[in-house]
Amino acid sequence: MSGFQWSVLCSVDVVLPAVINVQATVLSSSSVRVTWQDAPRNSSALIVAYSVHFFPTFPRQPEVQQVVTTTSDTLRNLRPNTEYVIYVTAYAYRGKSEPSQAVTARTFVKGTSTLPPLVNTFFQCSVIPLHNLR
Repeated sequence: MSGFQWSVLCSVDVVLPAVINVQATVLSSSSVRVTWQDAPRNSSALIVAYSVHFFPTFPRQPEVQQVVTTTSDTLRNLRPNTEYVIYVTAYAYRGKSEPSQAVTARTFVKGTSTLPPLVNTFFQCSVIPLHNLR
């Protein structure tokens, strides 16, 4: 076949290092800002997207995933006064990274811009002198 050039694209899976310095900043009772950095890598693989994964710690809900092309994202429509686990995965055309270290963030109480005070609602403790136990 004269006049035609054929090229073969080889698909090579690339494992990227996990993103680093994942940080979560609580913005309100329903939103959290997440930022991270690309890890140094030996590969020339171009990162084309990131997936931000998150879920509440209690009650356990299905994991949600948002895809972005920058090194930050704002999680919205979260529940007030709820702790979320968050991690990030980077994607290249021929592979993806390991998941990042997970971070946690607790949204504010609804109608406030601060975290709730620590209140022990499960246990009521009493101090009993040791000599009264004999």
